[in-house]
Amino acid sequence: MKVLNYGSLNVDYVYSVDHIIVGGETQHSSKLEVFSGGKGLNQSIALAKAGVSVYHAGIVGSDGDILLDACKEAGVNTKYIRRLPVKGGHTMIQVDKNAQNCIILYGGTNQMQTREFVDEVLADFGEGDYLLLQNEINMLDYIIDQAYEKK
Repeated sequence: MKVLNYGSLNVDYVYSVDHIIVGGETQHSSKLEVFSGGKGLNQSIALAKAGVSVYHAGIVGSDGDILLDACKEAGVNTKYIRRLPVKGGHTMIQVDKNAQNCIILYGGTNQMQTREFVDEVLADFGEGDYLLLQNEINMLDYIIDQAYEKK
């Protein structure tokens, strides 16, 4: 049995602000932190930390080193992560002094899955394997259909 998590990989830019800005407003942030993220990557890291052998499939951009490093550090298998020479998925997150947040998500490479890449990944998985998906990548219907046919 293998676990494949086919999902998003995002660089999260977290800005600490006094309050969530409104239209037309400019505000200085008191801090900027950068994290690896994406619902997909977060789940893969959690599984790996829980002792599950997990493969992550997805695409990172030219800014994806932080994401690949996070996978390797947690023990996530990166065999099915590809890199494209474009801007990857990322978020801009405002967090105010009351811990409320506001998130802008840019899909980037998370929206660049192709049938050929999906077929290449799924060729190594079959009956008895587990597939995890989130709603942050394109081609979900195709991935589900192809995985169902393989069972």
